[in-house]
Amino acid sequence: MAATVRRRLPWLGVVWVLTRAALFLAALQVIPVGHEGAFENDVTLYQGWSQVLLGGEFPAGDEKWQYPPLAALPLVAPHLVPFVDYRTGFYLIAVLCDLGIVLLIRRFEGGPRTGTWAWTIGAALLGPLLISRYDLMVTLVAVAALTVSARPAVRGALIGVGLAIKVWPVALLAGLRDRWELLRTAGPAVAVTAAVCGAAALLMPNAFDWLTAQQERGLQVESLAATPFALARALGWWPGYTTYQYGAMELVGPGIETATTVSVASTCLALTFIATWWVGARPTAVTYYDAAFTVVLLLVLTSRVLSPQYLVWLLGLAAVVLAVPRGESSQRPAAWLVLLAGLLTGIMYPWLEQDYSWTGTLPGTLVLTARNLVLLAAAVVSCARLWRSTSPSAAAEGERVEIGT
Repeated sequence: MAATVRRRLPWLGVVWVLTRAALFLAALQVIPVGHEGAFENDVTLYQGWSQVLLGGEFPAGDEKWQYPPLAALPLVAPHLVPFVDYRTGFYLIAVLCDLGIVLLIRRFEGGPRTGTWAWTIGAALLGPLLISRYDLMVTLVAVAALTVSARPAVRGALIGVGLAIKVWPVALLAGLRDRWELLRTAGPAVAVTAAVCGAAALLMPNAFDWLTAQQERGLQVESLAATPFALARALGWWPGYTTYQYGAMELVGPGIETATTVSVASTCLALTFIATWWVGARPTAVTYYDAAFTVVLLLVLTSRVLSPQYLVWLLGLAAVVLAVPRGESSQRPAAWLVLLAGLLTGIMYPWLEQDYSWTGTLPGTLVLTARNLVLLAAAVVSCARLWRSTSPSAAAEGERVEIGT
């Protein structure tokens, strides 16, 4: 078995090097792939923000700035890469973060490299988008919080760092079913976040302006709640349109305010489901990983915003779930569905973005609809399997099997 694994590892390295080299060259347009702005625009935006940050303040009055204070770190870091411009430096750092994720998952899994392969190939399906958004940096922190150590202080500190970069890693706390362990993990998470945000507020103006822009966002065309309107628009059944604001294409027209309210309410329902599950669940050895995957999937799916780069988060957590020894995680089917959603996202953006974002034509809108339906199926499967795998009856069955063995 060990010899077989060793024979597979060089191939894994070769595939990673080839795919990441291709993504890097495509992002730089050395390999012409068209839609150059789709990969370059956000990095150009990051560069502008980095100049403001280096000037000693956070961006003020910018509706696109929607990130916690520690987001400044990955945005300023490319200036430290010698001999290259900001854009190239950003891509190089992103590739190193991607390599970090591969190494973390490889270290975490003990048997066949399913999780490592899932990330190596699955994340590459997103195309140059993978390395042209800073979501890869926060995914590295989240994967580290899941895999580096089971010590509550270490996990908590890493979750706190992730929270201070882009909020969503706080969802990783949901998998901690032991109340004492939750407190010992949440304490360091809160302490790190408070320290970072407090220092940022003391040292630099406008540290909390990002909260206002986040609250005022509308319904992004890629979100699940927007899907019926996008499809109806493509079929000529809905008179609404899209407009660019808060850094995304948002829908405007009849029924959108109601759909936005439904989206917010569905997030509340998702959190209620998680709270109900948390109270009654009987955790297993892998509940921490399974619940983290389920919670983030639910929050992404019910959000008013579902940018293509959010799939980077889900693919990272899916790879961790697939790295858990076979038969132990309940989330493997949902994780494979997320990989399929990643493939559809790589087709959808940026190649068909004009269809669903600007012109409202059918081909791209159908791919968007298919992607969101796959994510919806993944969420349903994920919730059902998490509930069943941690129910008292499942725990009792496991105890009977163990006694019989």
